[in-house]
Amino acid sequence: MNGSETDDMIIEIRRMVHEILGEIRQMKRHRNILNGSPILEFDEVCSMLHFSERQVRRLRETGQLVGFSFNRRRMYSLKEVTEFISNMEREAKKSKEDVITK
Repeated sequence: MNGSETDDMIIEIRRMVHEILGEIRQMKRHRNILNGSPILEFDEVCSMLHFSERQVRRLRETGQLVGFSFNRRRMYSLKEVTEFISNMEREAKKSKEDVITK
């Protein structure tokens, strides 16, 4: 292995550690866990997405975020919300690529 490959591996390992630490911090903040996965309350989802309550309700109405009801409270799994974010990022990249190729 040359120095460049080693540097690239170190950068990738740091990125992975940073990501894992972020997930651990997120899990520590959440008392609500279902099947080992953190559960977010409605206001936490709004905050995480930087969306208004109305925007998050629209996502539920359109099926983009489903969640579930528990004791009259709307809850969402962290996994569902992060998948939604990933899908939005993919769509944004695809749209940007489509604009560039035209």
